[in-house]
Amino acid sequence: MDQNLEEMCRLVTGKGAWHIGELQVSDGPHGVRAQEDGAKNNDSYEATCFPTASSVACSWDPVLIGQMAEGIAKEAKELGVSVVLGPGINIKRSPLCGRNFEYYSEDPFLAGELAVSYIRSMQKCGVGTSLKHFAGNNQETHRMTSNSMIDERALHEIYLAAFEQAVKRARPATVMAGYNYLNGVPACENRELLTGILRDRWGYEGLVMSDWGACVDLPACIRAGMNVEMPDSNGNHFKDLSNAIKTGKLPVSKLAEAAQRIKELEETYGRGQRIGKRLNCVVPETRCRNHELAEKIEEESAVLLQNDGFLPLKGKKEILILGDLALHPRIQGGGSSHIHTERVDSVMEALEKEHVTVHFARGYQSTSWKRNKRLEKEALFLAKEAKERKIPVLFFGGLTDIAEGEGYDRESFSLPQNQSVLLQELLKVNDNIGFISISGSPYDMQLVCQCRAVLQLYLGGEAAGAACTRIVLGKANPCGKLAETIPYREEDVPSYGNFGKQKEQRLHPDEVEYRESIFVGYRYYDTFEVPVRFCFGHGLSYTSFSYSNLTITEKENQSYTVTFEVENTGETAGMEISQVYVRNPQTEDFRARRELRGFAKTALEPGEKKKVEVMLTDRAFSVYQNSEFEVIGGDYEIQIGASLNDIRLAGEVEVQGAELESPLSLKNKVPLTKEDFDRIYTYSRTHLSHTVPGEFTTKNSLMQMQPYSRLARRWIRIGKLAARLMYFPKSVKDPEVRMMLEGILEGNVDSVCNQSGGMVKRKTILKIVDSANRGKKHE
Repeated sequence: MDQNLEEMCRLVTGKGAWHIGELQVSDGPHGVRAQEDGAKNNDSYEATCFPTASSVACSWDPVLIGQMAEGIAKEAKELGVSVVLGPGINIKRSPLCGRNFEYYSEDPFLAGELAVSYIRSMQKCGVGTSLKHFAGNNQETHRMTSNSMIDERALHEIYLAAFEQAVKRARPATVMAGYNYLNGVPACENRELLTGILRDRWGYEGLVMSDWGACVDLPACIRAGMNVEMPDSNGNHFKDLSNAIKTGKLPVSKLAEAAQRIKELEETYGRGQRIGKRLNCVVPETRCRNHELAEKIEEESAVLLQNDGFLPLKGKKEILILGDLALHPRIQGGGSSHIHTERVDSVMEALEKEHVTVHFARGYQSTSWKRNKRLEKEALFLAKEAKERKIPVLFFGGLTDIAEGEGYDRESFSLPQNQSVLLQELLKVNDNIGFISISGSPYDMQLVCQCRAVLQLYLGGEAAGAACTRIVLGKANPCGKLAETIPYREEDVPSYGNFGKQKEQRLHPDEVEYRESIFVGYRYYDTFEVPVRFCFGHGLSYTSFSYSNLTITEKENQSYTVTFEVENTGETAGMEISQVYVRNPQTEDFRARRELRGFAKTALEPGEKKKVEVMLTDRAFSVYQNSEFEVIGGDYEIQIGASLNDIRLAGEVEVQGAELESPLSLKNKVPLTKEDFDRIYTYSRTHLSHTVPGEFTTKNSLMQMQPYSRLARRWIRIGKLAARLMYFPKSVKDPEVRMMLEGILEGNVDSVCNQSGGMVKRKTILKIVDSANRGKKHE
């Protein structure tokens, strides 16, 4: 092969686990996880752990998220990292997605606005970003082999909309193609997605990389518009690529284009790293500043869900703290985004610094589902004593690492049993309890809401303890508002039955039909009047706000300027997040009742009033039809609210436009029946869940092939043993161990081979595939 062609082939296959050409990339998105090749997920350099995306999204503050991105960029440069892999902006289709803590919202407008700020802020500091996971990657179950079946309108209005905003307005250095199939085609091989939409329609000029191990057929990926596979494949895909060039299956021009994208990335984001000196550590001054920033971000992101006057605990000299999550705080999720930090604020130490005497009992073990009666007895004794002495109680609870994480979805919507049983008993002996909720996503709060106050921290980063303390004591005023809905029950979620391992989804685990279509999150609950525990945009404050003087002014191109005034009518300084919803024409058209189209965050002193201005473009009145967004004519109502269910001002506008075209109406039940879904799903169907001998390839998993292959069953046993030995003495419930096990069992065997460090040979996986193709089903 020509030397230049060989060089290009090697360039597009990555360099080790963490290098693209001469650039080092690092996992994000809420910190820098810089590590050397061959290191385990948690073996990275020490860095600041900021609040996760699920938390910072509740700040509704692009400026604050921009400051966070700048802080991460500063550490990235000190660690020699050129590109941080983030932000993640996949839509929260179900609260059971194990990776939801890495994503912003169920609403694409909010997710897109926050992503734009993150990308712009980081890249102006000279560090590239990677917008991920493109696209339709909304569950962790079978994440490498499942097909996200999304109708065209839902795809563009919900699942691509945030990506579109970020690409067009912020121009991320890289875009990461996901693990999943999208409408029958692997995302990394999806030409319509990577070229037709991303480049031709949106004008993207940056680099497209694969998620780690997502690329199986490298020539097909390059043809589709991907530019580099990550990590390298130990030379396995280099051979495939060379043969494709020699036989003409891959045009040299496509290879040259991919190589050029890599060189452009090196030129743009490698220059500063070549000039500077890699420190392999973060400068202490940087760490100190970023820790303070992490505390500020969490203060403005925590959501006060309910409060009957319990908070703030001003002037309290003693507090009883219950719950293992106070002793062992969960500040982030497990998996590739796990940041190595050695500075984690303790809420108990923070309270003691404020001269509060802290009494404590664990109550339960966060590393187990099982009850511990000794710990329960201790907690109940102290709770009774606190009742007698009128000492307030704070219960720290929520979801633990064994409940949710990357690589696996949640098995239950419930609060862990050892917590729910304890809390139920505590409420019988003491009704003066506030609940501090820690989780990456919503869960059943039926019991939690029997407490006097509920403060949702999500996964608040390394300074969450200090931030929580300031809010609890009234030194900071909570201003966060939910970026997602908290439903009453798992069964109320519109994707229920068509997600993960639920109901009939078990019958075809790799064909995931998005039968809720455009009705994701609040769009479903609001339109079909399904009651929820806490609505989208909800969040309380220690002060109160009033709204007045709404003015709606029409501009050119069917856009509007919306202005109104917000006043702090309480006695405490605070910040109000005002939300602008557009109520669509009141017809039976297949369309959400209301949609978020703007928002603003306003800081106000007591008695202060400020004017707020929000712009609405024609997109606020559009739907995707006829292969483009079209304005739909009708009478719309512009609503200004403190939340979706707390509308304060409203004004009507008449918009000229087309008629909405859909074979369905709101009379069709959501989630849709199979017959109704087939009316709007126009893509070819697959049968990935029912692959039979003669159809298996290296894109399949060991679990898919094991019914037909004794060799696959043998390697499943070997894989389980290897994972346990690699992470000994950790439990199989540990998030890192579980992620590894899921990757071995449910990941494509090509990835298992390439990321095994040479333990699994290429010829071995080819033998497994061959045996499955020649086998008979094992009963």
